[in-house]
Amino acid sequence: MKCKTVHKKLFLYIDNETTDSENVKINNHLQSCENCKQLYYDLKTTLNIINEQETLKPNPFLYTRIKQKLDVIEDKRKQNIFVPVYKKILQPVLLSFLLIVGFFFGIKIGNTYETKKYEDISLKTELYFDDFQQEEIEILLLNE
Repeated sequence: MKCKTVHKKLFLYIDNETTDSENVKINNHLQSCENCKQLYYDLKTTLNIINEQETLKPNPFLYTRIKQKLDVIEDKRKQNIFVPVYKKILQPVLLSFLLIVGFFFGIKIGNTYETKKYEDISLKTELYFDDFQQEEIEILLLNE
């Protein structure tokens, strides 16, 4: 038997899952090949160490706890049918509507005042700035 074939079947040989004829062939090969024999002993000691380790006992309530959490998640999903629609569709539509209404009213308020009122006010203020001749003290100070 070749070393590659023995390497492939070595785990089965250690677990006693090979046939009798394969057992004889593998056993003969292990007696003649030192590399495969060393590999066999290394694997056997490693598996013995692993088997000696304490195995974890499953929690008997694990399934029920997971099932309860999944049921809670499913109940929340059934209750909140309207929330994803609100967040995905209605919220952007409402925001767009409010922006359009805000711009419309801003333009409307800006156009309510007539420009004639501003022109009248500017003429009146110019008259107030041109009252230099009425002030006698300023004329006196400037002439000296």
